Amino acid sequence: MKIKGTSIQRKLMRVILQTCGAVLILTCTAFFAYEYYSFLRTTRIQLSTLGKVIASNSTAALAFDNREDASTLLSALKAEPHIVAACLYDEAGNVFSTYPEGISVDVFPQRPGADGYIYTGTYLEGFEPSVEGNKKLGTLYLKSDMEAMYARFQLYGRIAFLVIVGSFFFAFFLSRRLQKTISDPIHSLADTARSISEHKDYGVRATKSNVDELGLLTDAFNQMLTQIEAQNSAITAFNQQLEQKVHQRTAQLEQAKDEMEVINNKLVKSNRDLEQFAYVASHDLQEPLRKIHTFTEMAEKKALDQEQQKLYFQKIKSSAKRMSELITAVLNYSRLSRTAEEFADTDLNIVVENIKTDFELLISEKNATIENKGLPVIKGISLQLHQLCLNLISNALKFTEQQPVIQITSRVVSAEDISRMTGWVANGNYAELVFKDNGIGFDQQYAQKIFTIFQRLHDKHSYAGTGIGLALCKKIVDNHNGFITAQSEVGKGSAFYIYLPV
Repeated sequence: MKIKGTSIQRKLMRVILQTCGAVLILTCTAFFAYEYYSFLRTTRIQLSTLGKVIASNSTAALAFDNREDASTLLSALKAEPHIVAACLYDEAGNVFSTYPEGISVDVFPQRPGADGYIYTGTYLEGFEPSVEGNKKLGTLYLKSDMEAMYARFQLYGRIAFLVIVGSFFFAFFLSRRLQKTISDPIHSLADTARSISEHKDYGVRATKSNVDELGLLTDAFNQMLTQIEAQNSAITAFNQQLEQKVHQRTAQLEQAKDEMEVINNKLVKSNRDLEQFAYVASHDLQEPLRKIHTFTEMAEKKALDQEQQKLYFQKIKSSAKRMSELITAVLNYSRLSRTAEEFADTDLNIVVENIKTDFELLISEKNATIENKGLPVIKGISLQLHQLCLNLISNALKFTEQQPVIQITSRVVSAEDISRMTGWVANGNYAELVFKDNGIGFDQQYAQKIFTIFQRLHDKHSYAGTGIGLALCKKIVDNHNGFITAQSEVGKGSAFYIYLPV
C-alpha cells in the first residue's frame, strides 16, 4: 500500500475502502468455499441415491440376462443432463449395457472398482453394487460432470461482484463524510505549522476544534510555540554575540594557520634538502675525498718515484672528477625542486627523436634499436620531460650485456585501472608510458629502492653512473603530479611504467 506523499484525507479514505474491500473479499471467499464443499457433498449424495435406485431396478435384467431391459433402464438417465456416461457390469465384471447409446466400451473402466464415489478431475464417478438378497448380480457405473457447480458459481460470482461494487461506492461516500471529523482538524493544524515555517512568526496559534486527542495535540502545539517564541528571542541575542566572537576567533585562527602552513612547508622542504645533502656528504662525497687524501699522502711518501707519483695523480684526478660529477648531480636534483616553469604542450615523439640524435654514436656503437610510435602530447615542463626520457633511455643503453632493444609505448588508462594495477590513488585519466628494455634487469624486491637518490644495485666499476638518474626521474614525475613504478626480473630486462595526467 503506497500511501507516502498523499494527504491525510486520502489516507483515511484508502484505509476505510481497503478494509471494507478486504472484509468483503474474505466473506465472499468463505462463502464460495462453503458452497463448493457443500455442492461436492450434495452432488455425491444425489449421485449415490440415483445409483442405488438404478442398481436396485437392474437386478431383474441382470438375473435374466435381459440386455434390452437394462438399456431401457439406463436410458431413463436422460432425465439427468449431467450424467455423461453409465454402464452395467455383469456378475463376471464384463460390460452388460451402456449409456448413452453408441458410446464406446473403451470409455468405461475394464473392470468394476471399489464401491463408492470419488472426484476425478472435473468429474464425479463411482460404482454401485446391484444386489438381490445377499447375492451381488452386477455393478452399476455412473459418471457425472460438474457443470451444475460451474453454472452456480458463475451466478454467485455476478452477485458477489455487484455486492462488492455497491459496497465500495457506499463505503466511499460514507468515508468522505466521516473522515472530515479527523482530517479537518489535522489540516488546520498543518496549515498553521506551514504558515509558521514560511513566515517565522511564532506568535500565531492553532484553533482548537474538538476536546479529544486532536484537541490535546493542538494545546500541546500552541504551548510549544509559546516556549519556542521565548527561547528564540534568547537564542537570537546569544547567537549575535557568539557570531561576533566566532568571526574574531576564526580570523585569528586562519591567520595563524596560514602562517603555520608557510613555516611548515619551509621546514619540510628544508629538512628534505638537508637530509639529502647530509646523505651525500656522509657517503658518496666522502669517498672521493678520502681517496684524494690517501693518494696525496702516498704521493708525498713516493716523491722520488715519478712513475708511482704519476699513477697516484691519475687516481687523484679520477676521484676529483667523480666528486665533480656527484656535485653536478646534486645540483641538478636540487634544481628540480623549483617548478616555476610554465607547463606547455610537449610532443614526446619529438622528445624521443631528439634523444636518439643525442645518443646517435652510442646507439650505433651498441647496434641498439629504439622503437617508439604514437606517443602522446603531454602538458608539462618540456626540459624536465626531456630529462626523464633521456635518463630512462640512457639506463637502458648502459645496463645491458647484449644488443639493446628499447620499446616505448603509450596508452590512456583510467584512475580505476591505475589503482587496481599499482595501488596508487589517482583521479581522472592518465597517459601510461612504458619504457621496456632487454637489459640485465634487477630483483623485483628493489623496485621502490631504485628511485632513492644515490641508490645503486650494481657496483660503479661494472656500470658507470652516480646513482641519481632514477631519483631524478621520480622527482620529475612528482613535479608533474604523476606516478612511476618498475617491473623487472634478473637477466630478463626491465619495464618502467610512468603515469602522467592528461
